[in-house]
Amino acid sequence: MSGRRVAVTGLGVASPIGTSVPTFWASVTAGHSGIGPIVGMSADGFMTTVGAQVQEVGTPPGRGRAAALASIAGAEALGQAGIDAAGRGRVGLVLGTTMGEASWIESWPDADGVLPEVPASRQAELARSGPAAITADVAATLGLGGRTLTLGAACAGGNYAIGRAADWIRAGRAEVVLACGADAFSRTALAGFGRLGALASKSCRPFSADRDGLVLGEGAGVLVLEAEEHAVARGAAVLGFVAGFGLACDAHHIVSPHPDGAGMARAIAAALREAAISTEEVGWFCAHGTATPANDPAEIAAVRAVFGSAPRQVPVSSVKALTGHGLGAASAIEAVCCLLALRDGLVPPTWGLQAGDPACAWDLVTDEPRAGRVEVVLNNSAAFGGNNAAVVFSSVARGAA
Repeated sequence: MSGRRVAVTGLGVASPIGTSVPTFWASVTAGHSGIGPIVGMSADGFMTTVGAQVQEVGTPPGRGRAAALASIAGAEALGQAGIDAAGRGRVGLVLGTTMGEASWIESWPDADGVLPEVPASRQAELARSGPAAITADVAATLGLGGRTLTLGAACAGGNYAIGRAADWIRAGRAEVVLACGADAFSRTALAGFGRLGALASKSCRPFSADRDGLVLGEGAGVLVLEAEEHAVARGAAVLGFVAGFGLACDAHHIVSPHPDGAGMARAIAAALREAAISTEEVGWFCAHGTATPANDPAEIAAVRAVFGSAPRQVPVSSVKALTGHGLGAASAIEAVCCLLALRDGLVPPTWGLQAGDPACAWDLVTDEPRAGRVEVVLNNSAAFGGNNAAVVFSSVARGAA
């Protein structure tokens, strides 16, 4: 990796299994699921009645839900990093999302499926429904005065945000940047994934032979990324490093991954190459693991393509069995898991995995967390349009500063 080394100095999360990092990690390691009956809206007419929602957080009047979730996670991350209000004037923000603030549009009156003319009193909500509105809201709420960027990178949005924020720091364009992924549960997403036949009936079972789809979730994950020398100068505790980042497109199908995982494999290999890290050093592959029939075997095919010649197989698992699929938030929440796995030397399992799909045969972590040496982790993500993003985290700095 060229340029300055990128340290992680703060973590924050708002998820269906915890709205603080300690609570979230306790749930991940104990197998506490956030999947249950959909609340806050009628599930009549939808393809499923289950979801993974953040029960502890309401939607404040006059704000979008995705921004509220991201602000909670961002405040926690800034607090852990020791960046108070006075120090936020030059802190940047990169936010990845899938749906934007769909709740604003969904709150408009509907007549026989046709949106009526929007009254002047509500026209400002049009601007609030776009993805950039989340970033603007979070920056204002947290008092961030640095550069901002919104990435509509769908289900890989969190990893995209981490990679772009790291680029800014390496290039000297920023000293501290919040990398965030955020999305809120919505009727729009539920209907869309239902029409695709992608929703599970009761539970999320990544890599299982009997899996039947994803469970729609919501939430936000935030990492405080900081130039290593800046963190050291202010005495901040370093939780790990962004060692490498890789992108690739399947150029195959608008919603399905390439069956042989070619795009994912290229992104994974690019991230490892940028990090100058060998496959043998990776202690955990944090899988996208959506539990859809198409994604899981394609992802394992990508793992085989990259790690197949390694002396040992890298352990693989997916936390979506507990959190559901948080769309743009997913890989950011999973990135928080990656840093905690480095901290504790602990690989979370795919909870509930019993009879594995033979097409997904690999070293799949099941039943309980696996303790051991974890100094490098790889966070994988995939999105509509065949857009793949992988991030490598390490416990120690790699390469020249």
